[in-house]
Amino acid sequence: MASDYAKIREDNIVEYGKGTHHLAFLGRLYSKKTHFLFELLQNAEDAEARRIDFTLFDDRLELTHDGREFDEKDVRGICGIVEGTKSDALTQIGKFGIGFKSVYAFTNTPEIHSGNDNFKIEGYIRPYEVASRSISPNPITIFVLPFDNPDIDAQTAHEEIGAGLKKLSARTLLFLRNIKEITYKLPDQTGGRYLREEIHPGQSRHITVIGPEGQETWLVFERPVKAPDGVQVRVEIAFGLDATAKNPDEPIVNVTDSPLVVYFPTEKETKLGFLIQGPYKTTPARDNIPAEDVWNKTLVNETALLVADTLPKLKEMGLLTVSRLEALPIKVDDFREGSMFHPIFAEVRKALLNNDLLPADDGTFVSPPNARLAGAADLRELLGGEQLQSLLQSTTPIKWLSREITKDRTPFLHAYLREQLKVEELDADKFAGKIDTRFLKNQTDEWFKAFYVYLSGHKHLWQPAGPLRDKCILRLEDGSQARPFADDGETPMVYLPPENATEFPVVKREIASDERAKNFLKSLGYPSRISVTRLYGRYFRSTMVRAQHQSPRGSIRWIFRRYLVPLWPARSG
Repeated sequence: MASDYAKIREDNIVEYGKGTHHLAFLGRLYSKKTHFLFELLQNAEDAEARRIDFTLFDDRLELTHDGREFDEKDVRGICGIVEGTKSDALTQIGKFGIGFKSVYAFTNTPEIHSGNDNFKIEGYIRPYEVASRSISPNPITIFVLPFDNPDIDAQTAHEEIGAGLKKLSARTLLFLRNIKEITYKLPDQTGGRYLREEIHPGQSRHITVIGPEGQETWLVFERPVKAPDGVQVRVEIAFGLDATAKNPDEPIVNVTDSPLVVYFPTEKETKLGFLIQGPYKTTPARDNIPAEDVWNKTLVNETALLVADTLPKLKEMGLLTVSRLEALPIKVDDFREGSMFHPIFAEVRKALLNNDLLPADDGTFVSPPNARLAGAADLRELLGGEQLQSLLQSTTPIKWLSREITKDRTPFLHAYLREQLKVEELDADKFAGKIDTRFLKNQTDEWFKAFYVYLSGHKHLWQPAGPLRDKCILRLEDGSQARPFADDGETPMVYLPPENATEFPVVKREIASDERAKNFLKSLGYPSRISVTRLYGRYFRSTMVRAQHQSPRGSIRWIFRRYLVPLWPARSG
């Protein structure tokens, strides 16, 4: 049985008055006149439609969907103004009240055919019966919008609506649960088709949306939220996936355009590298979301918890990469305290601080207290995990963060790690300042070779006034450590080893045999040149020397023959 249109008209006249001039503003509520397309999509989604078809003619637009048929509540809702049948049901995204009135930007007499109901609406609130237009044996709902608004001619109307249909994009379907397909056909017989495919691999949903411009695949997570009326709704986040990524470990891509989504995109930019969605309260035009609204604050807080809870899941899935961290809210200026999305910034920071979620250079994950940024690549190559732990005298393992994180390549992430997560950066000077004999004694000969090569590239560490000038950085033949110079900072204390045995302290032969290490040792201060004064002072005063040589000159000759010949190879010629 069709709805009682006469009774609905009478009730609406009592409710809203006999005139309609005061209702004309309803068609001008929206900055974009084609906003009504989203309102129609919303209503079809709430009717659990699976497919929607738009057909644009020169004089009208028709929409058909296969969702639930109208009943009298729906008729009253679509003819109402302030409240539709679902104004308080946050699980339903459209409102037949004000939302539907956006069609009046193009039409004065919208027409609806659904089930037993066939009617047109005049004066915004007055339904009148019309002839049936059933064209399918299956349940179907048809909206007909004739271009009879005197404020816009039919040619302009169909041009603007055609442009709006082309701009829908496949992403329009992303957060819908019912609609799987949208098609549109233009007067010139061109058109487009948008599809939505979904699989549930486990803790998330993989959603692929396909359109004329290509396809996008998204990884979607959700969190249940209880609305004030007790109904359970949900907040969602979606990470873009790059199916063509050459590196299988880097399939997540940062979203550069990330408006807040209330089932469909709004004009509120989040500045996140992913999408967030929820049943937020918006202005009728969806161009603003009241940040101080209690319900909206609740949804932001729940979304913040969802993002934080998702990070360990991304880690388990092998998707918590450096590029993923860059997509998180890490730019402090974009998420100042008091701003709408600051709670997401705060929860992410807390999660990163308290869990092993930072990608380490060895392929594992580490928490900020046990992480270090390398000031340069050569230092990271020199110090492994055990050496870092020993150098810093830590009771827990210390790890380098991924080499992909640098001040030049990832400036915002690098700054965030240092300033917000308090990750220390270890550079050459800090490394030199922490070196002590205890640490050096525990290193292998092979490490010392690499150490000396490293020092060759950091001369300021060991040149005069350098922090290593007076530290025991030289390993001797007997395995002990020694300073390179005496207290004056110039007199050598250790020498390069000769071919023959010697009583003098020399660098361990195994280390000095490495050509690059030897070059460093030579540049350190010519350690193969033994001080004559030191030789004379050490041996001339001995009883044996005094007995055999009565003059200092004779003693020096003996010393040169005894000690310098083995240390200095014979010169040719």
